[in-house]
Amino acid sequence: MLSFKHINQALFAIIASVVLQGCLSEYAPGSYYTFTGQTVADFLYNETEKSSDSVFSDFITILKRANIWSELSTYGTYTCFAPTNNAVRAYLRKISPTYTLDSLTDADCDTLAWTHLVNTVCYSSDINEGALPEMNLNDRFLVLSFDSVPNEENGSYRLRYCINQNTHLIQMDDTCENGVVHVVDSVIVAAGDFIYDVVQANPECTIFAQALKLVGFEDSLKYWYDQSYSVGYDSVKYGIKMNGGGSVYNVYYWEKKKTNYTFLIEPDVVLAKCGINSIEDLIAKSKEIYDESFPNDAGLYDDDFYNRKNPLNRFVSYHILPFYAAINGFNEREDISESRNLGKVDPEDYFATYMPHSIMRVSTTRSGAEKGVYINRRGVASRAPLEGEPSNIRGVKIYEPTSVSQEARNGIIHYVDTLLVYDRFVRETVLNRRMRIDCSTLSPDFLTSGGRQRQNADSYTEMGFKQPTNFHFFTDCIIAVRGAFAANWSYQGDGVDMQGNYDFYVKLPPVPFDGTWEVRLSHSAHENRGVVQIFLGEKSESSQQISWAPCGIPSDFRVAATDPRIGWKEDMTEENSSSISAASIEEYNMALDKSMRNRGFMKAMDSYSNGSDAFRSLSTMARRILSTQYMYAETDYYLRLKLVLDNPKAEMNFDYMELCPKAVYANNEDRH
Repeated sequence: MLSFKHINQALFAIIASVVLQGCLSEYAPGSYYTFTGQTVADFLYNETEKSSDSVFSDFITILKRANIWSELSTYGTYTCFAPTNNAVRAYLRKISPTYTLDSLTDADCDTLAWTHLVNTVCYSSDINEGALPEMNLNDRFLVLSFDSVPNEENGSYRLRYCINQNTHLIQMDDTCENGVVHVVDSVIVAAGDFIYDVVQANPECTIFAQALKLVGFEDSLKYWYDQSYSVGYDSVKYGIKMNGGGSVYNVYYWEKKKTNYTFLIEPDVVLAKCGINSIEDLIAKSKEIYDESFPNDAGLYDDDFYNRKNPLNRFVSYHILPFYAAINGFNEREDISESRNLGKVDPEDYFATYMPHSIMRVSTTRSGAEKGVYINRRGVASRAPLEGEPSNIRGVKIYEPTSVSQEARNGIIHYVDTLLVYDRFVRETVLNRRMRIDCSTLSPDFLTSGGRQRQNADSYTEMGFKQPTNFHFFTDCIIAVRGAFAANWSYQGDGVDMQGNYDFYVKLPPVPFDGTWEVRLSHSAHENRGVVQIFLGEKSESSQQISWAPCGIPSDFRVAATDPRIGWKEDMTEENSSSISAASIEEYNMALDKSMRNRGFMKAMDSYSNGSDAFRSLSTMARRILSTQYMYAETDYYLRLKLVLDNPKAEMNFDYMELCPKAVYANNEDRH
């Protein structure tokens, strides 16, 4: 008989209280056990030998035909989701009542084997709801969710782990020398259809599917791998070395460049609550919304659904993000928030959508009655409202994956609970805020690859890229996304690192409305970083050429913020100035801020820490104000960084940047 391993009592209590918000019975508490000297292959074989019904013999046959059995017998770091014989045979019967293992082709066996293997170790205690931290060998993310099932002994409920919703873990955390095995009750089936086809076949989203078909996105949404992309095998398998901040990092390159999409869809029942019961209703509603949001285009493109300025086209494309994001992939990981976010702002990120010149804010509220992931929300943890604007805007909530997330070959679908639009209110009120943009979100490649917020076995491993989307490099250099760890002194614990004689530009997210904006870049000092000339570029709509303007004198990233050119001085506090009134302390600190602004700098934010001290109190950190200028919502802008002192070992920590409207920076902007 199989010996069952279960999550331990403490872990269950935490997850049950957070996920199910109710009283559930527990699995019998236990501890992990190690098969000394036993590999994943040994475990599968030995359990089969011990069992009268040869519990894994079918899966072993599949692994051998896929020529991966020998690898599971040697050194490595695997997570194996092992389907039992009953699971494999149920899968075969679903294909055809006469199907057997012999009916499977070698290609079928390859797909099945690779789908059930992840090339990193994932214990149940290490993974949260959402995508696993690394793709499986079939280049897909597996998505973890939870549900509850009745306990046969007493009728109460127990927590159950699910992979891709329909596969359940029935035995967990069997630890081997080269990884861990989780036993599953059904075969994990890789999504075979492109995301366009998944939407068209979904009976719950018929109106959105009709709209998607009308706007003509089928060809573009069936794009997957970039066949022109190639990278050396050694760079992928063995990696290269890169210095950063005095440490040596191992950089492993992304092997295959692919395009993924995240769809955010209102099902028909949600549209009905918004008064939309047919495609005609949706066309009319789209025109109402986008004629007001873009008055210069009103009435010009109503009958041309393929035109990107058509109202229905805008409605549909604002629901699409050009990268893969499971529910836990939009914002920083929870463990990073717990150790770094000081609770003054919700975890937030800003993403350019598939709709030209549009942006959305996605934030996570991790406690309280409105816990969840929201789009275009302004809540309690946001900055104080400006005069005359609403103090609390709920936003659009993304449903949890336990009920509705759907995988496709090239993306994932989430449902949202109300109408998602880029209307005038969202653009001019909700997004009239300082937008802090983590640089690891600037390329969809960083997100689709899983490089962003990646949790590695060690903090000195990074994912490298060649000419990532939205970036252009004039010179050869290393570019990599740092794994997110609390020990990293960077916003959200990660960052984009470069080394070499770098000269590159990156496309910026759009501003939501025309007006005067400040463009800022993080300044993090280290002696190995270079002196950089920074330019802001604007693309001409007619010529499609980028015109560049230098942002003042070069930035010396080797010097701390205490350098006279920056002017950082320690804040006065009640602790170091006990005899001075609170009003006088605040006046003094505001004078310090003004003095730095006169030099073109700001202190770092007070909402994040290095684990102990807020970034604002660190003399190595600051924000440089690159430009204050009038910017247009329908214009493409670019940021160029060029190393001006020749140094093949120069480093750059491209951490975060900010776009801040005049209404905020001229209104005694908060320090968060």
